[in-house]
Amino acid sequence: MFSELLGRIAEFIAEKPGVIVSITAVILIISAISASNVEFGGMDYEEFFPPGDEVYTQNILYEKNFGVEESAFIFIKADDVVKRDIYEYMLELEENLRELDEVRSTISPASIITELNNGTLPDDETLLRVLSEKYASGLLPEDSMALIMVQLSTGDEEKVAEELERAVDFIPKPAGVTVELTGTPMLQHQITQETQENLRFTSSLSIVFMILILFITFSGAVRRKLTAFIPLLISIFTVLILVGYLPLLGVRITSIISATIPILIGLAIEYSAQIQSRYEEERRDGKDRDEAVVLSVTRTGIAVVMAMLTTVIGFLSMAAPRIPTLAWFGIIMSAGLMIAYVLSVTFLPAILKCIDRGAEKVSRREDETGVLERVLEVISEFTASNPRKILAIAIILILLGSYASTGIKLETDTKKYAPSDLPAMVRFRELERVAGGQYIFTLVLSVDEVNVETLRKADELANYIVEKEELVYRYDSLSSLMKQFLGRIPESDTELQYILSRVPEEQLTRYLSGNLIAINFYSNADTHDERVDLWRNIEEDVRFFGWSGDFYLTGSSVIMAHLGEVMRGSQRYMTAVAYFLIVILLFSVYRSLTRALTPLVAITTVIGATNLFMYLLGIKQTMISIALNSIILGLGIDFSIHVTERYFEERERYSPIDSVRRTIERTGKAIVTSALTMAGGFGATSFSTFPALSDFGILALIAIFFSLFSALTVVPAFLMISERFRNRGISQAMKNFQMTGNIEVS
Repeated sequence: MFSELLGRIAEFIAEKPGVIVSITAVILIISAISASNVEFGGMDYEEFFPPGDEVYTQNILYEKNFGVEESAFIFIKADDVVKRDIYEYMLELEENLRELDEVRSTISPASIITELNNGTLPDDETLLRVLSEKYASGLLPEDSMALIMVQLSTGDEEKVAEELERAVDFIPKPAGVTVELTGTPMLQHQITQETQENLRFTSSLSIVFMILILFITFSGAVRRKLTAFIPLLISIFTVLILVGYLPLLGVRITSIISATIPILIGLAIEYSAQIQSRYEEERRDGKDRDEAVVLSVTRTGIAVVMAMLTTVIGFLSMAAPRIPTLAWFGIIMSAGLMIAYVLSVTFLPAILKCIDRGAEKVSRREDETGVLERVLEVISEFTASNPRKILAIAIILILLGSYASTGIKLETDTKKYAPSDLPAMVRFRELERVAGGQYIFTLVLSVDEVNVETLRKADELANYIVEKEELVYRYDSLSSLMKQFLGRIPESDTELQYILSRVPEEQLTRYLSGNLIAINFYSNADTHDERVDLWRNIEEDVRFFGWSGDFYLTGSSVIMAHLGEVMRGSQRYMTAVAYFLIVILLFSVYRSLTRALTPLVAITTVIGATNLFMYLLGIKQTMISIALNSIILGLGIDFSIHVTERYFEERERYSPIDSVRRTIERTGKAIVTSALTMAGGFGATSFSTFPALSDFGILALIAIFFSLFSALTVVPAFLMISERFRNRGISQAMKNFQMTGNIEVS
């Protein structure tokens, strides 16, 4: 049925190529207009958790109850910042900032002292220093630095960052004062800008790689050298159409999603290269243009669609865990590959006919033995002679890879996914240094009533946890706020209520919301394993202490710890789904369990080898690298399918050893070309300025070349060994039949 559809499409293309070219041109123009509206975005934890995730939902509830919004930090630097003119500058700057729609509140040493001193700053700088050290020390980490914390409402991060920068530049600074900004909006704004620059760079690099690869591997397959680059044109058109659809789907290009573009440039070339190669072959055999179009589409289109389906399965399995950023990555890649296939079986043959005006018959050239051919001969000889050794090595790699996978570390701090030299990132690390780190666990306690008794008990619990847990070095809470203003915990409820009325609301809401009290524990847990252990330990500490009310633990460190659990679970789930769907597809096509499982043996070896290299190179798992197993299954299995198909074709006429040799020597060149185009797309991401994408590109390159080598060695070896076992079973059955008259196949 599908072959009949391809036949009708091919006949229409051969008859009216101009119509196909015109329709494609209109689609490209519309896509180009739409692509101009594409939006870029930063990295948000919301994109890394499935909808309704309990831990992440709990964190949102905490932020809502305690008014936790995005924050920006303004560094005020001078030789000595505790000066009246600098404090006056901070007050003026805060007043200007509060006029912005996106700013909810601001707080600084100057605003704290002003509120405590009846709305004015002390004229005496000695008194100013005493009050600052007593009540605003948290915002004065050093004598040479003061912090202004700006609480922001949710909005356009790029707009917020630009308005904050304009507001800071608008107020004249005192002599010797330097002002710098950092925080979530500035960081996300700079990540967004870097994503755009990185996308332009990696896409351009991918195109350069494709030009080189096509020139080396494909220029000999075409009659006119310039037409060797038509597959790249198809690839670029694919990306343009795909990007044009993104605004319609409401998808922003984040740093992770941006990797789809250079990868797709490499992958999309394979389909058009195969169809164009067949067209050129038919023309060399003397076929006219119309016949060459029909034959190239009908005879190559079905094989190409099988390769596309296995690849699409690998990418679509990324949507199985329902993690938004992975789901969109897989959907975008799958959509791009389908667009590439449609263009390859429609626009490509149409344009080939339009530009192929030569009616001459070109005789077939004799194949020349080049370096690649000689290498393939060596591989075929080795594989045919050593199938048992090859399978033994494959099993060892699978076992070592399985063991190594348990030792691969996780990177759940998404700030480390971004370039470390971004100005906002450099200042963020400075903020962590002066503020004592940002690995904070927030314990939210439910109390019947906020009084002195509950305050004391919460303070005892906080001290107990700090003393018990080595990684926790201090805490902030409502009780520590009382100690800051009073020097001790209030002795009566009346005194407590009086102090609460005097504390600035911006400070109070950090720790108190109705009958909920928040305690922030500052820790040195800078690895995933430490954060997971500390999360569980604090929960056990609260129970052991005997806290009678409800409680939950949240905050950025808990989110990071939980993200690791989500990553590991998602990786297992995606891999299982990809395996299952590919087995179902192959079995439904071949109706043979051996043929369905043979390609998976090679790919499992590749996954083992990739895990082993990941462990040896010390590369950590990130939110994008966890999808590598399913991507390997989708991409690498294509090589194994080609080898398996050709082996059974050759086996009808030759012995197993000769079939292996002929399969590798005749199929090897085609899959080497496919592997190189894949490597070009993924290789471009290895030059990304984003560490997570760079590591992903390196791992993908390792996986692609192992997939190629495994297809040329492990697959033939497995086919030879499995055939020997079948023949041995048949021989044993014949002996049993001769002895007992019953056939029993072992």
